[in-house]
This record gives sequence, structure tokens and C-alpha cells, in this order.
Amino acid sequence: MAENLRISGTGDESVFEFGRDHSEKLQQLSRSVLSTLYMLVRSAKMYDPDNAVFERPMISLQDTLNLIISREGRFDLMGIKSSFYVNNMLVKVELNAVENIRYLLEEMRAKDVGGFTLAKPVQTAELKNFVWIFAKDTSELPDEEGLARRKLLAIKISRWSKLREKLEKEKLDDEEKVDRKKYAITVYARAVFFISKYLDSVRKGTPMVAARALRIVQDLVDICYDAKVHFLGMTTMRQESEYLVFHQVNTCLLSVVFGVELGLTKAQLRDLGFIALFHDAGMATIPDELAGKRGGLTAEERGLVARAPLISVRNVLMEKGFTRTTLHRVVTTLEYKSDFGTAVRDARGNIQMIIPKSSLGLYAKIIAITAGFDALTSKRPFRDAYGPEVAMMLMWSELRHKFDPELLKVFMRVLAIPPVKVLSRRQQGALSVTGL
Repeated sequence: MAENLRISGTGDESVFEFGRDHSEKLQQLSRSVLSTLYMLVRSAKMYDPDNAVFERPMISLQDTLNLIISREGRFDLMGIKSSFYVNNMLVKVELNAVENIRYLLEEMRAKDVGGFTLAKPVQTAELKNFVWIFAKDTSELPDEEGLARRKLLAIKISRWSKLREKLEKEKLDDEEKVDRKKYAITVYARAVFFISKYLDSVRKGTPMVAARALRIVQDLVDICYDAKVHFLGMTTMRQESEYLVFHQVNTCLLSVVFGVELGLTKAQLRDLGFIALFHDAGMATIPDELAGKRGGLTAEERGLVARAPLISVRNVLMEKGFTRTTLHRVVTTLEYKSDFGTAVRDARGNIQMIIPKSSLGLYAKIIAITAGFDALTSKRPFRDAYGPEVAMMLMWSELRHKFDPELLKVFMRVLAIPPVKVLSRRQQGALSVTGL
């Protein structure tokens, strides 16, 4: 009775996750295993596995398998597509062995076997029970424990039929993910192109119709609503020379993803994204040398910067019609630059508490956080970009009076930034008390 050999199950792992560092020794041993298996399966079509002709190749196979187990701790053989993998490593065979591999795969799949796993050293008697599956007089298909009269006890059979279903499903899922990613990049590029043209029109004093971007924003919402991860990675696709363009688009994306986490409806996400896409458009009228100036600004320069939100609002009011969304755009564009509260500092200048100033709108508080984060993580002429964790630390410490603390905690979760990495022990304690 076989005690140490069973045919392997696929488990819950993805069949497309095969692939490990190359090992020439394992390659040599694996090729030997496949060569011997081919010989045994082919011979089983002419002789019973009890025949003496099987004795020497059985011993050879036993020794090779046990050597792999002693080196690797296990032996996993799996047939994927037109190749074999041993311990997740693709086995590369010589050209003259390709037909042998194809034959072995076909015979295994004809018996609904996808591969096998050994968890401990194997004996020839157990290997013989495995070869009986392919014998010329064996008509039954093995179940998860092998043939009815020749059970394999150590592991379970990997049914080729189930493996094939999983392969086909994961292939479709993988193709869908690739298509989604490509579509996400396309929509992102469309948003960048539109905002670039829009900001040029603002500089010329003849703003384009912003409503043309509604379709783009709706596409962003649709993709973010189902798979936010597609866009979080794209906010790193920025150009220093086109800071304002990418800042507008990235703030829009981050706001929509943030809004999904907050449970906003698709209609609310569309409004939020639309407002965020144009939130700082007035800055396009600021000269480049002023926008990237090092050091402090003069009173006149500060006045020019302060006018930027008013120019954004003026552009909104110049559009035809006045809807509820228009009102939200105007209010949010003015509010998002307002600090959430007044910081109460100690003698050392550290913030001890925040006194909320007023009841700011939700959209304004969201955009304040997303725009602040994107600005901090962007390279500017007067400083390098901060990393995400450093940016979040600054937002939670020196700049915390600018943001709603409850929303900031949620945003930290959206970005999957563990607070333990960015906050002091005292700040971590404050978060734990509030239930983050």
C-alpha cells in the first residue's frame, strides 16, 4: 500500500503565480524526473507495472525524487499549459525532449491528473501505484486518493479538470485586470490632456467649457468605484514642468478614491471629482517664476496668489446656467484653502489641540486633504518631493490644523499607510484612543 505518495492538489494559490529563482541543480534533477516518468508511463502501455522492466527506472526515480526532497523539503510537480513546473520553477528541456514532454502531459491529462506532490521520501512501491494509473488495462480515473485498489495516502490528486477550470477563470480575470488597467491609464491621459488645454485657455482669459470634462470624470468614477488600486498607482505619473496639470488630475483621482472609501454615491463622486478637477485652476494665471519661487513672497506677490481662488470662481460663474453643482463648485473652491481649525501650541511651538473654526463642507475638507497630500508628494523648484509616509506625518503633525482629523485618519487607511510608520508613540496613542 502506498503511504507517502499522493497526487497533488492545487490548493487556493493562483496557478499564475508560478516562478522562482533559477536553480541549475534543481533543473537537472527535474529533467531527470520527467525523463524517467515519460519512460515509465510509455512502458505502462506495453507492460504491467509489476513487470521487472520497471525495477531499475523506479529505483532511479525514487533516488532522484528523494534527493530533491532532501534539498528542497518537498517535491511539487504541476503541468501548466505546455510545460512542467517543479517547486514553482519552470523546467527547461532540450529541443529533442519536447515531444516527450507533450506526450507525458497528454497522458496525465487523459487520466485527469494535473501533477503530484511528495511531502516526504518515497518508496518504489508507492511510485508503482502511481504508474498503475496509466497502465494499458486501467480504465478508471483516479479520485483524490488515487485508484480504488491502489490508494495514495500522503497527498491528494490534483484533478486536471479542476486545474483547467481554474486556469481558464484566472486567465479571464487576468485579462480583465489588464484591460481595466489599460483603460484606467487611457482615461487618466484624457484627463491630463483636457486639463492642459483648459489651463491654457484660462491663461488666455477665455476658459473652455468645463462641462466637457464630465464624461471623463464619470469614467474615473466608474473605474475607481470598482477598483481603486488602478488609480492610486497612477498619481505618481507626474512631470515637474507640468505640476499644475498633474496636480489637478491627481487631486481629482485621490478625491474620488477617498469618496468611495467614505461611501459616497456615484452621483456625489462625480460632483466631487468634477469640482476637484478644477479646484486650483486659477493658479494658471500666476507667473511660473512666482509659482516656483524660493523663499518668502512679497505683499504684492501674496496678493496675486490670493486672487487665484477668485479667478477659479469667476471662471465657474462665467459658464452658462447656475445649478446646484455650480453652487457646490463655488463654495468648495473658496472653502478648501481654509484651515480646518486654529492650532493651540505650547511653549515649544508644538500643537496641543485644534479648535475648529467653522463648519466646512465635506467636499472642501476632502479636497483640502487630497490636494495637500499631492502637493507634498510632488517635486517643486524650491524642494524635493516628500515620500507618502513623510507627507502623511507632516499632515498629522505640523499641518494638522489644516485638515479634519477624522477624515485624515480615513485617508491614511485609503493609502494603506500604517500609522506606526509615520507617527510618534504619543500620536499613535491618540489614534488608538479614537479607534483608528
